[in-house]
Amino acid sequence: MQPIQSSVLLVGADHVTCQWLGLRALLHEQPDLRVLADVTQASEALRMTTDQHPDHALIAAAVGGMGLVPLVRQVRRVSPTSRIVVIGTKDTLRRDTLLQLFEQGTRGYLLWEGLDGATVVRCLAAVREDNVLAGHRAVLEELLAAPERRRRPRNDEPALTDDERAVLTRLGEGLTQQAISGMELMSLAKVERIVAALKAKFDVSSTNALCAHAGHLGLAGQG
Repeated sequence: MQPIQSSVLLVGADHVTCQWLGLRALLHEQPDLRVLADVTQASEALRMTTDQHPDHALIAAAVGGMGLVPLVRQVRRVSPTSRIVVIGTKDTLRRDTLLQLFEQGTRGYLLWEGLDGATVVRCLAAVREDNVLAGHRAVLEELLAAPERRRRPRNDEPALTDDERAVLTRLGEGLTQQAISGMELMSLAKVERIVAALKAKFDVSSTNALCAHAGHLGLAGQG
């Protein structure tokens, strides 16, 4: 009897490395995995996930054309059932980035450092069962520490809801309220209400002033 195969989309860095080539070869050898494609650009990844809805998306941190967090957000939007695993370095998967990825529903976290084939296969098997797996102790420690850090806002930062933080981040990226509505899957009316609430919290009267606050708080350009 043929094993039941899970489909996986590989989204690699825009510069192919020996590590990535080895990983790709390993996954092609797995009898219970079917590699749909190996792409290097965010636009290709979004097209494939929209058309194919893979069971897994294994995404390297240095994809061409888009930051890691915005790409994961878009993959989740066009293919909500795809289980996302990210792979990077300690520099590309820092605590703030890990927290954002976790909030976007990323299930697996791997570091190139010391990575072996057994860890990758184990991670894909774990996320297939809707578990969360950190394949390196350093990543696990960062994930565990991130929520505590988020709970301790800076003295000059008003308490923000998740929706307010998402909208403020998008404003800091230069997006219009209409664009934020589409990117964050909110109605335009809801975005407008959140922007009004943010203006009240920061005691400002313009959207440009909110953008400045986003930059001051380190929210702009987090993706």
